[in-house]
Amino acid sequence: MCQKRQRRCPALLAIREEALQEWARAETLEEVRIAWGRLGGRVTRHRCGREHFAMLAKVSRHRS
Repeated sequence: MCQKRQRRCPALLAIREEALQEWARAETLEEVRIAWGRLGGRVTRHRCGREHFAMLAKVSRHRS
């Protein structure tokens, strides 16, 4: 994981490049939205780790 302000992390740059390639292949607006949404999830997972999403699931389960 890298810190939020560390923008030159090689793994993060690779994630962004993959998202850009996916966006370039998109043929519909929906595919573009999915590509950029996936980018947000991947960046969050890279910065915060899988535990972040597990914690969100637990919190949302308790609120239901």
